[in-house]
Amino acid sequence: ERDEEIARKMPYSEMATLGWVPPTKKILEKVFNLRSYFEVARLELLEQLCVPGIAYRTMGSNATSDYALAAWAQKARIEARKISTKPIDIRRLEEILPEVRKLSIKDPEVFCPELCTLFAECGIGLVFLPHIRGSFLQGATFYDGNRIVMGLTVRGKYADKFWFSLFHEIYHILAGHISNPCGASEEEERQADNFARDKLIAPEVYDRFISQNDFSREAIVKFAKEIKIAPGIVLGRLQKENYVPYDWYNDLRIKYRIK
Repeated sequence: ERDEEIARKMPYSEMATLGWVPPTKKILEKVFNLRSYFEVARLELLEQLCVPGIAYRTMGSNATSDYALAAWAQKARIEARKISTKPIDIRRLEEILPEVRKLSIKDPEVFCPELCTLFAECGIGLVFLPHIRGSFLQGATFYDGNRIVMGLTVRGKYADKFWFSLFHEIYHILAGHISNPCGASEEEERQADNFARDKLIAPEVYDRFISQNDFSREAIVKFAKEIKIAPGIVLGRLQKENYVPYDWYNDLRIKYRIK
């Protein structure tokens, strides 16, 4: 009965639509399928739904978010097992940051495999997953055996959100937040946000641009080209900080469809 109760709280229909579990409307079949999916003998073993060490970027929460998060994280774990990675190398991860940032000006068909290769060299299995309603996830990072799993959603599908989430998750790794039993604290989440913001656009460069008080399309595109980053990332930052209205120049905010 307890397993049936947990199964009802899982986003089963959406998981089935995505092909993660077999489709069924029978609760007992859902229980057995979910046990297989989560690799547990009983679903009640999932009562502690805080994935050990998980650090993640969310955009909200509700009563079902933990169950959606658990389902999403398990899929990231399963997919990451298919990736051949070298031993974890945090120093190497720091070294490749400039190279990772430069990829923002490329198309996802190009930068996705390049990112996966770069991260695999650092002992990180990078996977791209669809967003699960209720999880509010942008990305999540955690240990799985002798590797690190980093999963990113395509929530919003905008370039600025994607790259911000990527660097946010990188910081959690560099700062050791995924070693914490219950994941990152609110303060650590703020630190990761600040890191992502400043790695994408250096503070002194950004301040100099802001001081010119020219937020025309031409100025934004020129600035992005100068600092070798996608113009949508610059625009997203300006919109978030209220320098530019949200309905301006949105053709610069490219949407990704990463599968």
